[in-house]
Amino acid sequence: MKRILDQIELFLLCFLVFAIPVYIKLTSVAIGLLVVIAIIKKENYPEFVKMLKNPKFLILVLPYFFFLIGLINSQHLSDGLKQVEIVTSLLLFPIILTAYKSNGLKYRAELIQSFLILGVITAYLICLGVAVPAYISSGDFNVFFYQEFSHIIKGPHHLSYYVIFAITILITNLINKTPLFYSERKATGIKLGLIFMLSVFLFQLSSKATILIYLAIAGFVFIYLLKKKIVSTKIAVPIIFVFIALSVVGLSVNSVNVRFQNLYKAAVNHQESDLKILESTALRIVALKSCASVINENFWFGTGTGDITYAMRDYYKEHDYYCALVQNIGPHNQFVRTFTMHGVFAFISLLTLFGMMIYIAIKEKHFLLLFWAFIMIVLFCVEDMFGIRDGIIFFSFYTSYLVLNPDQTNIKIRDAIS
Repeated sequence: MKRILDQIELFLLCFLVFAIPVYIKLTSVAIGLLVVIAIIKKENYPEFVKMLKNPKFLILVLPYFFFLIGLINSQHLSDGLKQVEIVTSLLLFPIILTAYKSNGLKYRAELIQSFLILGVITAYLICLGVAVPAYISSGDFNVFFYQEFSHIIKGPHHLSYYVIFAITILITNLINKTPLFYSERKATGIKLGLIFMLSVFLFQLSSKATILIYLAIAGFVFIYLLKKKIVSTKIAVPIIFVFIALSVVGLSVNSVNVRFQNLYKAAVNHQESDLKILESTALRIVALKSCASVINENFWFGTGTGDITYAMRDYYKEHDYYCALVQNIGPHNQFVRTFTMHGVFAFISLLTLFGMMIYIAIKEKHFLLLFWAFIMIVLFCVEDMFGIRDGIIFFSFYTSYLVLNPDQTNIKIRDAIS
């Protein structure tokens, strides 16, 4: 009976990570069934008792309880309850992945990692399947980029989360750091091909944050490989050349280049920028100004769960930021959003969570967890990750998975190259 439940559990986890980039709504069914299996398996009960004393588990679930506590302070309870429902993953995934520890099947880590990559590839093929006929019909090359390319599945920013992490999984596997693929063969050529394909996909999505993450990770990995002499210069130089060529071509595409030019102009001329215009960077600056004002008035306990939108709208009205008001712009920064909604203690709990991730990654020499923490820190600085289903499910699952199961998700290489 246990083996059957283990097989069902593994199937559901693989289905879950496959569905995240393809159709996020399908994950609700898998999450519910995984909770049921966790309860059915009696061998999980001792682990459930232990997890209540486990600092890792408590740090993982603490942000969820700030959402619950924030309901006390909420003036818009219905909106607050919706927020609590969205972030339920913060509580459920630590429980599910504590139960997952008892799963005795071989290659479970390889299969779970592989199915995320398969899901991202499937998403890419779906986008291409829509874009190619559209291009043939209209002749407009822009259908292969940004919102026009990804709209069939989801927004380009959200889809790019999964693409950059899939690339990271492949990279860390190639340097023998991450289990991947249910096969005895290394399949180096296939993995390099997949990295190239997904890199093209990432540039087509034209998300500024994830492209910058991609460039930073690639630079770090190349330096690491050469310093540790894991690959020879003869092999590294052609790979670096291809990477630089791909990056230059990708950044030179008009739809990508324009977005980075706007980012540069906003960063350099932020004091002179017209913050009342309908431009994404200007709108985000306005939102951060709004949050700073709200935090100043609600430093200790925040606005309350569900009230942040109303507090920000009041600021927009008061200062005549009409575009931000019409667009209902959020902070686009989860650290700031947490501070604004739940106060300084919730903000500290979020910093503690990231501190724990970095500590475990360094202690366990866990490359994938270290890259995951870096990716999430950057995304938390530019996205409201807990305010959208795509962000909260992705973050909750992989953070719990990597933190609670470091031995299964990491391959420790020999001291000679570690």
